[in-house]
Amino acid sequence: MIRVCSSNGMACDPGDRACTELARSKALEVRCEQPCTGAPARLVYCPADTGRADSGIVWLFLGVAGLLAVGGGALFWVLLRKKGA
Repeated sequence: MIRVCSSNGMACDPGDRACTELARSKALEVRCEQPCTGAPARLVYCPADTGRADSGIVWLFLGVAGLLAVGGGALFWVLLRKKGA
């Protein structure tokens, strides 16, 4: 068993029933399949809230994009007003 996602995550072979049952008993969910070179894919189990930790950067980028859109719109409006006057 290798730990992934966090200290509580784990990876199991698809046919390893004991490992998958242990992961389910810990309320872990399958996040992805981890392919290994020359070895069969492993199922990666992670806690339910894993993956939400990166959402802060997404909100930051969304805020910057919003500010650029509002700033660009305001600049365009000012330039149009000056051209019309």
